[in-house]
Amino acid sequence: MDKLDLPEEEVDALVTELAGLLGEVEKAPIKQIKRIIQYCGFDFVREVYDETVEIEARGGLMLSKQDRRRTMGGVFFYLTREKITEAQRFVIFPPFKNYQKSDTRPPIGVPILSWKERIALIELLKTVQGDVKSMRILLNGRPGNIEKRDDVVVTTMTQSAPISNLPRVVPRPPEQPTLYTIYISAVQWARIEESLANPADNLLVDGVCALDPETNSIAVFASNVYSELLNAKAKETAAAAKPPKPAKEPKPPKEAKPASDKAAPKAKAPAPVQPQTPAADVKKSRYADVQPTPTAVPAAPLNPNLPPDAARKLNELNASAALFRQKVNNLLGKPPGQQFGLEMTQKLLKNVEDEIAALLKKHNA
Repeated sequence: MDKLDLPEEEVDALVTELAGLLGEVEKAPIKQIKRIIQYCGFDFVREVYDETVEIEARGGLMLSKQDRRRTMGGVFFYLTREKITEAQRFVIFPPFKNYQKSDTRPPIGVPILSWKERIALIELLKTVQGDVKSMRILLNGRPGNIEKRDDVVVTTMTQSAPISNLPRVVPRPPEQPTLYTIYISAVQWARIEESLANPADNLLVDGVCALDPETNSIAVFASNVYSELLNAKAKETAAAAKPPKPAKEPKPPKEAKPASDKAAPKAKAPAPVQPQTPAADVKKSRYADVQPTPTAVPAAPLNPNLPPDAARKLNELNASAALFRQKVNNLLGKPPGQQFGLEMTQKLLKNVEDEIAALLKKHNA
């Protein structure tokens, strides 16, 4: 599908203005606006924008979930999708892969590779094995019983909670508890032993591990151990001991330069006044008068003859009518070829006036 033959400068100017009217600032929707103009034309965009303004005046358009209103830009793009052809829709709103919405995607918790399949897979992979250059394990939790020797302290920790922070496609490990036997230097243990007597504290172990088949556990050889509470206190102490930044001293005022004995340079002749472009030659934007900034209308006092809710509604309708009348007057003051949106604004004004009349009739006001 080919683009329409449209002047590039006019397209870019209209994209910038229409994006501002719709409140779109992100790159993706702005590019879509440009594609809509390039493949559908100026008249199509004008028609869709008019309908968008009318829908907004009637209260807007809800999302499919009915949980909130669409933005003005969202209404514009929704109407565009409904009006264009399939070929145009493919170019303007190109499809993208969305695995979350795919009907073929396995449900959460069912990995693509099952845990039982690992045995045959590992046997196949054993033929050519890789090499581990470095390895590290981190444990966080409460230690069990403590056994002290002259130079080493031994304790155990059990992992029984299900692991949930894995990618969806990775197989889940077996749910039976995993036993870790931790070997800690007695010197390092002495630094944290008193703090770990507090049940609210946790042991942090940083080290390497190896399978211990005789005890059916993972042996962890600690290179460093920490206490959560001691770490938090150390951070607070460091923050308190950090000296505050010294206040910047004000710079001394610059000394005035002595007056020069040389004669002052001659003043340059004023530049000639450039002739101003006549107002008639200024290029009008296609959307310059679509949505002028409305002048705030002061709220009238509530009508004592109406219920409070009805009186507030009447005030809102009167304010809207005043703005529409102002816009109609502005459009009528322009040349006939520049009265873009006049008919639509007059319809909106009549709708508001009809609501005012119906409200007054309902309450005999």
